[in-house]
Amino acid sequence: MRVVLVEKPQMDGLMIKTTPCYKRFCCLTVTPSNLMNELNHRRVPPGAVPNGTVPPGATRSPSAASSHANNYSQRTLDALLSAPERESQPHLHPRKLNGALWFGIDPSVYKFVRTTWQSNFMGPWKNWSDVPEDRQEIWWHTFVQHYYWEARFHDIVYFLWKKETMTSIGDRISKKKGKNKKPKYIGETDWDFLMEYWDTEPAQKKSKSAAGCRMSDPLNKGIHKHCAGPRAFARIEYQMASMVESGLDEPPPFTDLVRRTHTRKDGTMDARSESLVLEVEEAAKQVMEEDDSLNDQTASSGGLPSRLVLNKEYLKRGKSKRGYIYGLGSVQYREINPSEKVAVAMSRNLDNEMRIYGLEKNNEALKETNEALKEDMVELKSGMGTVMDELAVTRLALNAIMQSLGVRLAPSDVVARAAAAAGLGCAGSTAGRDGPPVAASAAAASAGATSAAASPAVSPTDPPTRTQQGNLDAWCASAGL
Repeated sequence: MRVVLVEKPQMDGLMIKTTPCYKRFCCLTVTPSNLMNELNHRRVPPGAVPNGTVPPGATRSPSAASSHANNYSQRTLDALLSAPERESQPHLHPRKLNGALWFGIDPSVYKFVRTTWQSNFMGPWKNWSDVPEDRQEIWWHTFVQHYYWEARFHDIVYFLWKKETMTSIGDRISKKKGKNKKPKYIGETDWDFLMEYWDTEPAQKKSKSAAGCRMSDPLNKGIHKHCAGPRAFARIEYQMASMVESGLDEPPPFTDLVRRTHTRKDGTMDARSESLVLEVEEAAKQVMEEDDSLNDQTASSGGLPSRLVLNKEYLKRGKSKRGYIYGLGSVQYREINPSEKVAVAMSRNLDNEMRIYGLEKNNEALKETNEALKEDMVELKSGMGTVMDELAVTRLALNAIMQSLGVRLAPSDVVARAAAAAGLGCAGSTAGRDGPPVAASAAAASAGATSAAASPAVSPTDPPTRTQQGNLDAWCASAGL
């Protein structure tokens, strides 16, 4: 608490209790709570109605006024989101498709978030909770006008924007507080008020409690602290997944990420991170030994790659009591539903990824089977061509034999009529180049018809003459048959 002297004209409209002191001046008793409310109240633009108040002559309740303001803000946001000009702005996408940006990976996004609130910081606000709602909306609407994203990513974009803003406000002001140095974006009066608030007993107690939590050792494995510095884990993972570093266009396993971010300069890790990584790798090894198909990452047998197995085992063992995943940092917030816990969302995303991988492997197996069938069909067609050529040569040889025996060959139409009269089918004898192979019954019918048609005077059912039979027997004897 402090007492200040202010001129009486400045007291118009103030809601803080005062006591008479001098004729021109008055004594004002200021406490952190009422001064915070008063400063926020006095920063309302001219002509605007402060939150929670009703204009003179109005008949509706304060809750109705607040609802009207919220509806107006929502209509303004909808108009900004549907503006066609946004499509020409930088795009945001969790997978960074087509060169898009994303939180934690591209520093330009964080820089814009920080610049937005610093350029519109107009009060003694030590954290996000102290910032008035109308100021928060101004910052959010500024971000909406600068970036574009698909409607399905709206909830996660707002969640990550709010998280980035909250974190940057707290971290920046806390660092300035430790150095006892006023930031450029906070006025002298606001900074003096904050310094006085931090000297109060409740603030000191809260600060000690937070410091104790940071230095806690609940698992008796020592204080665990990452070694990544100011870089976001999402950016480190993206760099590890790049073609330059790993040669694979996919994110690394969680165990590799924890090793990278928790390994000290001397090559050692904190006890908790090291024990967790070793436990996960041992469990994944046992799972892969039970199923041999998991050992080959590139096999088309449908086995899961070791990265997915490691991630699944890590999610089982790295979950905290509050539903977060230890050691992953900003990576766990990449593709989640803000309305559910992080561990639940990551498990669902991993299950979907495993199903997609299985479908891709099945698709590859089907493609390989289809290619093998095509090759078999090509070989079959080639074999059919060889068979047809052999049949053509055989037909020529048979024609030569029949001519040497003195048998006149009847035209094919005569043979077909003779076979039809005998009740036998000769379909296909004239098909194609040389005709496909015919059945045994059709071949016999054709042979009988041809012999019967050798002489027009002979009936198709008459047996061959003795001269013809003698010539055939002589030929077979000469051929050794």
